[in-house]
Amino acid sequence: MSSHYQRVLVTGGTGLIGSNLVNCLKLLNFSVVSVGSEYDLRSSSITEKLFMDVRPTLVFHLAAKVGGIHANSNFKSDFYYDNIMINTNVVKSSVSVGVDYFFAMGTGCAYPKRLEDSILYENDYLDGIPESTNDAYAYAKRGLLVHLESLSKNSMNFSFCIPANIYGPFDNFHPLNSHVVPGLIHRFLEAKTHDLEEVNVWGDGSAKRDFLFIDDCIDAMLLLADGGLQGSFNISTGSLTSIMDLAYCISDIVGYKGNIVFDTSQPAGQAQRIFDNSKMSNLGWSPKTDLSEGIHLTVDWLLANFNTARRK
Repeated sequence: MSSHYQRVLVTGGTGLIGSNLVNCLKLLNFSVVSVGSEYDLRSSSITEKLFMDVRPTLVFHLAAKVGGIHANSNFKSDFYYDNIMINTNVVKSSVSVGVDYFFAMGTGCAYPKRLEDSILYENDYLDGIPESTNDAYAYAKRGLLVHLESLSKNSMNFSFCIPANIYGPFDNFHPLNSHVVPGLIHRFLEAKTHDLEEVNVWGDGSAKRDFLFIDDCIDAMLLLADGGLQGSFNISTGSLTSIMDLAYCISDIVGYKGNIVFDTSQPAGQAQRIFDNSKMSNLGWSPKTDLSEGIHLTVDWLLANFNTARRK
């Protein structure tokens, strides 16, 4: 990415995407301010002061309250309120200080439930009710897109990224509150360490997801920001993997020899999500990391950072 942006602000800079993005931007010699939970972006006054102090020309807005099916299903009010407040304050402050370009991180889980057997195109993002297990979080992310689209084009250029299931180093590895890849990695490692006979996986294993390694996601983000590209963009591998196949892949890489039990009494989420990737393909982007390689890299990172890895 070229250096025509003078000051870069990354919100959510300590999360999975933020940590990897900040490391990459620093290697590219950008002037980067990265903020995490030390700034309560639910507060308008705190957010306004941050933006007045930094006066960024480019914002990567990654800050969000996130979690897997368990967290999204049980803490809906928190997921909705926190994300609505964070997004509203960050967009408003960005407009106030004259940000040149705003990169927003959306979520694939906000696509309509009715399209779970169809190819997902960016224009369909707001057209229907999302999956009930993550609807509060989904509506907050949709609100971010609506807010950005409602701004005059002269106010601020933006892109809204709709990613597949991202995973990799610096993820949240809580066994229940995290997303499926880091959650399963942690649980299989714990089961191997304590010689447990079985590992429980929610759902029947038939749900399919597109798993995107973090390095490939960062490459796409930098491409969009560098070009100042406007609108919504799916970012995915174009390949689906069932949760059952994912679980066996992770167990093999970790070296767990026990049984895997699929708990059909627990929700599995949408049956599948198939993203249309043509907009990014037309820009010359394609993922470079297959699932097995990505899982290996993530497991190796967690083993090297086991005591300090996030588990929230």
